[in-house]
Amino acid sequence: MTFSSDVEKWSDKAMKRYRSTARTAVQETVAEANMVRGRGGRMRVDTGFLRASGVAAIDRIPSGQSKNTDNAAFAYNPSDLSVTLLRWNPATETLFYGYVANYAVPREYKDGFLRGAVENWDQHVAKAAKEAERLIR
Repeated sequence: MTFSSDVEKWSDKAMKRYRSTARTAVQETVAEANMVRGRGGRMRVDTGFLRASGVAAIDRIPSGQSKNTDNAAFAYNPSDLSVTLLRWNPATETLFYGYVANYAVPREYKDGFLRGAVENWDQHVAKAAKEAERLIR
């Protein structure tokens, strides 16, 4: 082993932990924001449209369908976030997450589902960092 190979191995491990920590912390924060009131969260769910309107985007503001014109039921799919997180490089790119439902802002103002989750960001990061350290050795 040479010094440069040791540094390269350490750097590679650190970057893997960094990416894992960032991705896991985002997932946990969004999961907390999307937790429904009946399970201890702040998100009100009627048709599920608000929760399903959560969109992640890399280096741009999220966009998407903003109206539930049919008042149809919507299912929340957390794998949509996972796909974006797999493509995201937290070292060089900015990740945006937001709700595009036309009533998201007043609901957030009244209920604070996203704000409350973001206030716990430090705890999500600390937990994710411990998990990354345990898994990536």
